[in-house]
Amino acid sequence: MKLKNIAILGLSASIFLLSGCRDSNEQLGEPETAASVTALSKSDPSNLPDAPPEIREEFAQDGIDIDKVRVEYFSDGQQVDMIPDLEGKFPVASLVKNPADQSALITVRTFSNEAKYLQYGDQNGLKFRETKAFNESIQKYAEVNGLVQMAEAGEQLPDSYYAFENQQYQTYFGAFAPGWLQVFDDIVPYGSNKYIMSPFVPTLGFWFFNNWNNKIGCYKRQHIYMVEHLYDKKFFRGHLVSLSGWGGSTVMFWGILGYVNNRVESMILF
Repeated sequence: MKLKNIAILGLSASIFLLSGCRDSNEQLGEPETAASVTALSKSDPSNLPDAPPEIREEFAQDGIDIDKVRVEYFSDGQQVDMIPDLEGKFPVASLVKNPADQSALITVRTFSNEAKYLQYGDQNGLKFRETKAFNESIQKYAEVNGLVQMAEAGEQLPDSYYAFENQQYQTYFGAFAPGWLQVFDDIVPYGSNKYIMSPFVPTLGFWFFNNWNNKIGCYKRQHIYMVEHLYDKKFFRGHLVSLSGWGGSTVMFWGILGYVNNRVESMILF
């Protein structure tokens, strides 16, 4: 990818634009890289390190001056100085903008166990618990019917699987899916892209269109509001991160969420 090295270095910043928790109107943001996290702490509103023009432009389009972003960290509800690595810690992050001066506050939360993560989802209407149940039902179905091996071999899955997936989606998330999602093969929204998920395809047990498996660097939301769960294995296995946001926003796998770049193999929208 054109910006692969930048994705690794990243800046210590939100990578979500215009995202938010349903019940608090706070925006879920994507936090910062370990390389630059030393510039930020719970009490230090330091400006972020220099960012490449493409990243600055994306923030500016959302009305945020990237030099006015501050970050706060919490672990199991307790404020801490920094959390340099989010992977495997059930990360949840919120970004709140101040339109008056184009500043923003990012709140990064991690959890020491799944129970606390699920409880946070319950409290904020994010349906983490329902997602866990959905995943387990799909994974069991795929294993019993030998679909994991079929998918890994690139074989066409039977229509019965998609019918089951759709039925399970309605059971746990309802009959109405959110909007469209457009994916890109770089960490900024240009290059190859395709509207890959929609109200008609709110779940993807694996990325089968145009060989998007392990290629996604960012995506744009085309909807009113959406929650996304991303996985690095087929059939919603290997949870990477849960995100949410408002329509028209861009999610970039950059900064501390650079570990998601080129790893997504399955995804759920609701």
